[in-house]
Formats: sequence, structure tokens, C-alpha cells
Amino acid sequence: MKKENSVAKSFSVPSWWNSKEEQIQAYVDTGVSKGVVKHLSTSPGGRQVKAVIYGDMEPELKGTANFNSAVGARNPDYYFRRGSGVRKRPVMVVLAGVHGQEVEGMAASLSLINIMETGRDLSGKTQEVLYEKLNKLRLIIIPLANPDGRARVPYDGWVGEHVEEMAKYGQGTRKNGELYRWPGCKGTHPMKGDVGILGGYFNDDGVNMMHDDWASPMSETTVAVLKLVSEEGPDMLLNLHSHMHDPSILPTAYIPVPARLKQIEFREILYSNLVKEGYPYEKLPIPFEDGSKGNTLPPLNLTGLFYHVGADMSLTYESPHGVIEGENAYVYDDLLNIHHILFGSAADYLGVF
Repeated sequence: MKKENSVAKSFSVPSWWNSKEEQIQAYVDTGVSKGVVKHLSTSPGGRQVKAVIYGDMEPELKGTANFNSAVGARNPDYYFRRGSGVRKRPVMVVLAGVHGQEVEGMAASLSLINIMETGRDLSGKTQEVLYEKLNKLRLIIIPLANPDGRARVPYDGWVGEHVEEMAKYGQGTRKNGELYRWPGCKGTHPMKGDVGILGGYFNDDGVNMMHDDWASPMSETTVAVLKLVSEEGPDMLLNLHSHMHDPSILPTAYIPVPARLKQIEFREILYSNLVKEGYPYEKLPIPFEDGSKGNTLPPLNLTGLFYHVGADMSLTYESPHGVIEGENAYVYDDLLNIHHILFGSAADYLGVF
């Protein structure tokens, strides 16, 4: 159980914390027997992006139109019949590693695969209850969406490290060593030209998939993941990211009010479950939610676009990194556990369908 303002006893990365690009690839290639491995794309650096799938699809529920057209016809069932009680297996997509330095979601997604394969999490702890919940879903896990970015980051975790070091390898540097930082790193896209260290945000072509060109995507992986979501019509998609604050769900921009209200409902369930386990949470001042930053225009990012191609609930989850400057001290067991709480809360929520 996490205690607020606790002091980490050790900053060393535990042996079970598998977040390296090669570790993730090797596990998917050799450790999956119960799931189905699907090749999605090849990165600009020649690395494979794969999904691991558990649970059968229900093709008889597929409609006759894409989501946008079905909404235009004023009946989402033309896209997928997935209302209350219709699907035997609600569909959940877990997407990790869009940003290569945000290793926490990668390790957690690998733990999720390990739970589905063995009933134990990445640290070796039995997770029978969580397994039983997840086994009722069609679960699609993409543990590493940006292997190029991950391969360039020399750290396996950030617990006890400084945020400056993370920014150096996360958002990258100019040729003179100046940090790009967030959000200034988004001011050049693709990230080319004045680049000293190409940050983990980007694939080897300098593309940050969270802000791809939706009219003409620059990343093959962007196209592949959007296609997967469109084909699956997930009831929930969790886009796993990380920041230096406590666990947080970010609101998704440019979605209708009913979808926003469902997100808020789930967010409050998750926060309640975190508190029960002794963890704090963070409600960040999001410009388009509370107006605290004036007229700042939110982007239509990848999470938002997932909704518009068919994800009924598409969420960005921000995990703590565990950096020294963070609001509370997190160790690796904490980082794994809060993701397990997220996955369990999601499965519980989807159980109402």
C-alpha cells in the first residue's frame, strides 16, 4: 500500500520490471501461448509493433457502417450493437508506449499479459481476482506502440531520478544541448532539424503519434492502431501515459456530452478505488474542463480520434513516473499496483454492459 509522502528505500530497478524494448519484444514472441499475437506495423526503425489478444470476437454484432456514418444515420447500432447486455465479451484495448520514455505503462501492460498467461503479475504475485475479471473480456493489449522511441531511452525506470534527466531523453534536446521540454517539444513536428537527442516521444521519423496528421497520417502505426479500433469497436480504450504527478485520468477533447459524462463516471470510480488502496490521485486543471487556462484550444489528439473511429470510451491515463520532483514518492511496486487497480476498475465498469 502506498503511503503519501513516503520515502523510497531503494531507487534500483527490480529484476522483474521488464520495460526494455527487447524484453517486451521477446516476451510477446516467446511468452504468449493463450493469447493471439497480431502484427500491426513496422516502425521506421524496422521494429515490430504487435497486439496480444485474449477472448473471442463477436462478428455477428458488427453493423453495416463505420462509426461516423452510423452516427450520421442517428443509430450507432449500424456500426456495432454493443449496448447494455448485448456483448457477451465487452472489448477493452490497452495501448502503451506511444511515448518511449513513459515506461510505466509498458511494464504494466506486460504484467497484464503475464496475468492472462499465468495468473501472476510481473512481480510474481498471484492475481486470481483480476484474472477472473479480465478473462470475461475481449482484451487487446499493445504493449509497445513506439519501439523506436523506447530503444533510444537508456533508462528502464525513473524512480529516484530527476525530471531534467527524463526530459532530456523524453522530449529530447536541441543540438546545443538545450532541453525541448513539454509542451515546447510539440512546436516542431516531425521533430527534425535542430535535434541533438531525439526524444522518446518520437519514432525514428520524428513523429509523435499523439499528434499525427489525421488527414494524412505520417506513422504506419497510427494507421494500424486506428484501423484496429475501428474494426473492434471497443467499449473502452486505455491510452497509458505518465507524468510527474499522482495518477490521473485526462478528459478527452471533442467528444459529445454523454461520452464525457461516462468518462467522468469511470474516473470517479477509479479515484475511489485508488483511495481505498491508500493512493492519492490528481485532478489537474485541464483548460477545456474548468476554464482555468483561459481560451487555450485543446488538441484533437490520438485519444480523441479513437472515439471518432469507434471507441465508446477512450481515455488517457497518466501514471506517476516516480521522479524525485514528483508530488509523492512512488516505488516500482506502487507503479505496478496502481495500473492493476486501473485494469480492475475498468473490468468492473465494463461488467455493467
